[in-house]
Amino acid sequence: MQKKNVVATVLKIYAIINAVAGLVIFFSMQESYVDLIESLSFAFLGLCLVFSFGSYAFGEVIQLLQDIKDNTRGAMNFISNNINDNDSDDLPNI
Repeated sequence: MQKKNVVATVLKIYAIINAVAGLVIFFSMQESYVDLIESLSFAFLGLCLVFSFGSYAFGEVIQLLQDIKDNTRGAMNFISNNINDNDSDDLPNI
């Protein structure tokens, strides 16, 4: 059974909320009549989206590492049991 990593889930949710909030702020800045604020709004939107994608990707990496840990746990027990069960001092017969 795959466990959900709480940190990964929180990072993904935060990234989505951050992207939506960035879009809302971008559109609210577009309504102003000052050219400087309109040009800064594009820089703000780009920075917000890059940070959101980075946060979401980091959450995916954390979840992937959790999945790898969960999937290899049984393999490690299987390998250690087989090493202990076999007599490694005996050579096979030819």
